[in-house]
Amino acid sequence: MRLILLVSLLLLSLAILLPILFVGQADLPEPLQPEEPDMPETTPGPESVDTMPPVGTGQDAALLLEVLVGDEVTVMSMEDFLYGAVAAEMPARFHPEALRAQAIAARTYTLHRMFISPSPRHPEADVCGSYACCKAFHPSERLRERWGMHYDHYSQIIRDAVADTDGIILIYGGIPILAAFHSSSYGMTETSSAIWGSVPYLQSVETFESVYDVPNYYEETQLTFSAFRETALSGVPGAVLDPDDKPHWISDVSYTDSGRLESLNIGGVIVTGAQFRRLFGLRSTAIRFSFEADSITITTGGYGHGVGMSQFGANTMANKGYPFAEILLWYYTNVSFAWMDTILLTE
Repeated sequence: MRLILLVSLLLLSLAILLPILFVGQADLPEPLQPEEPDMPETTPGPESVDTMPPVGTGQDAALLLEVLVGDEVTVMSMEDFLYGAVAAEMPARFHPEALRAQAIAARTYTLHRMFISPSPRHPEADVCGSYACCKAFHPSERLRERWGMHYDHYSQIIRDAVADTDGIILIYGGIPILAAFHSSSYGMTETSSAIWGSVPYLQSVETFESVYDVPNYYEETQLTFSAFRETALSGVPGAVLDPDDKPHWISDVSYTDSGRLESLNIGGVIVTGAQFRRLFGLRSTAIRFSFEADSITITTGGYGHGVGMSQFGANTMANKGYPFAEILLWYYTNVSFAWMDTILLTE
């Protein structure tokens, strides 16, 4: 069933994308307004959810971390760190099953960072509170400002998500996985090999959020030719952008199997999709172009790098009745659940 869904989505994607792969003279169609996608009819994962361990073991409270928050290293429990991390990374208004999935992903990612891939940026700490390095983290004071009169209500929701998944992590080959996640995807998640290199459990899978579920699912950035040229030349040394040949400033556009920009030629220089996204400050690499009389319009779909669990996709699945275990087994390929302390005892 999962294979049938993937093949169907790929065929649909090709039907949609082929007419707009030729940039330059071809205009971008109006942003899609898709029908609500069908959810998988069977358990979306290779394992039975019955293999998931029980909860309430107190493992999170027992494990102490050295966390770099700002310029200060603070010792706190995994339980407290996850509270601030899940609150920072996912809206508390999301479905409880999505929040539980987020808590397990955050716990797993933290262990991966601590024991598998320590950051050289902060050798004095196990993890940090920066989303650009480890995990976003909001202390209680910031959450009080953010939630205001709803602080007690939202605080309890987040603490419940952490407590309800106490000690549960995801493993592959006996070690905690790199549980990457992102805000939202455009039909498919991205395979890790398109960005970081091959990771067997970070494969491209169908995802179920749409324009009906995600605020600002599409974003248009319209640039005058002079503004585009100025930005492009600032980040692509050697590019030749002839003012009299604007339709050919961009050529050789290629996309990954998930429909994201893989690379393109800007004025004779090959640039990756990730580089182009950073250069122009775009929300994702699900990028399409159109040329108007005096401008270039860049349209993006979704938000983030696209690898691993889609947070809005997880919330969409949860709203359809899928429990957190099935959500995680859908987004992370061929992984298993495990006790956190069992893994730590083998270190």
